[in-house]
Amino acid sequence: LMTLPDTPERAQWELTLLLTLGPVVIAAKGYAAAEVERVYRRAWQLCQHLEEPAQLFPVLVGLRRFYQVRAVFQTARELGEQLLVMAQSRNDPALLLEARFGIGITLYYLGDCVASRAQCQQGIMLYAAPHQRSRTVFFGQDPGVACYTYEALALWLLGYPDQALHRSREGLHLAQQLAHPFSLAFALLHGAVLHTARREGQATQEVAEAALTLAMEQGFAFWLAWGTFLRGWALARQGDAQGGIAQMCQGLEAARAIGAEVGRSGFLALLAQ
Repeated sequence: LMTLPDTPERAQWELTLLLTLGPVVIAAKGYAAAEVERVYRRAWQLCQHLEEPAQLFPVLVGLRRFYQVRAVFQTARELGEQLLVMAQSRNDPALLLEARFGIGITLYYLGDCVASRAQCQQGIMLYAAPHQRSRTVFFGQDPGVACYTYEALALWLLGYPDQALHRSREGLHLAQQLAHPFSLAFALLHGAVLHTARREGQATQEVAEAALTLAMEQGFAFWLAWGTFLRGWALARQGDAQGGIAQMCQGLEAARAIGAEVGRSGFLALLAQ
C-alpha cells in the first residue's frame, strides 16, 4: 500500500485489509489492546473519506468492542445504539443481531440485567446459524453464541441459576457445532465464569482447562490470560489456596501485559464475593 499513489482505490484496499486485520488482532492480543483501537480508528477515518456506509458497520463493531472491554461503557453504548439504527435502516437480520448483542452486553455491565436479557433474547430470535455463519469471521465471533452467553449471565444475576446454566450450555453447544475456535473459547470461558458464580470449583476447572487448551493451540492471548485466572480460582476453591492465588496473579499479569486487565471486565467483583 505504501508504494501506491494516494487514490480512492488505494484507500479502499487499505480499508479492506484493515477490516480483515481487526478480528485477527482481537483474537491474538485481546479486545482492549491498543492496536485494536489503531486499526479501527484508521478504518473509521477511511470510511469518512470514502463515504462507505456499508463498511462503516463492522468498523463501529470493532470500536464498540474495544471500548466495552476498556470499560468505557457510555461510549460503547452510544456506538451500540448507532449500530442498531444502521441495522434497522437496512432491515438486515445479521446486522440487527450484532447490534442487539452490542447493546445487550453494555447494559449488562451497566447493571440493567432485565434490559440486557431482553436484547439478547431478541438477538437469539434473529439467529439462524446457516445464514449467519458467513458473517462470523467478518465480525470476529459468532453473535448467536454471544447472545446465549450473556443472557445466561444476566439470568444468574436476576436469580435464576438453573435457567442460566441451561442457556450457557445452549451457547456452548452452538459454538461446538460452528467449529469456530474464537467463539468456542468465548463460550467456554463465560461458562466457567458462571460456574464460579455457582461456586462449582471442579466444573470451573474443567471448563477453564478446556478453554486454556484451545487458547494455547490458537494463540488467543486474552482468553489464555482469563483462563489462567479462572483455573486459579478453581484450584483455590478446591483447597489449593497457594497454587490458586499464584495462577490468578499470573492471569492478571498476562492480561495487563496485553492491555486488557481482567478486572475491568467486572468479573473480579463477582469472583470476590
